[in-house]
Amino acid sequence: MIDRFIGLCMAAGGVKVGFDLILGEIRSGRAKFVIIASDASDRTKKQLTDKCKFYGIKYFHSEYSGVEIADMIGKRAVCAAAAFTGKGPYKSVLEHFEGTTLTEDRKDD
Repeated sequence: MIDRFIGLCMAAGGVKVGFDLILGEIRSGRAKFVIIASDASDRTKKQLTDKCKFYGIKYFHSEYSGVEIADMIGKRAVCAAAAFTGKGPYKSVLEHFEGTTLTEDRKDD
């Protein structure tokens, strides 16, 4: 079910992937929340977590692997993380992750 909502967000242009692009979305404040793949490198996890904390962006260390995240958004390459910018049904995706995993130092909308 969640993969459908993520796919709809992607189709609406509301999902950004790629480390540098995600950092830009976080810095600009356009990212509503970030999901980080379970198999992302420790360095990637730390950098994204630190940026999200600094800028007050919600983040989730998901149970999904990079391959599973890539499948959900229709990408061929492994995705270590994805930033959701608020287009499409992102609130349904956010509710899913808030119900299954918790983050530290989150800022509510």
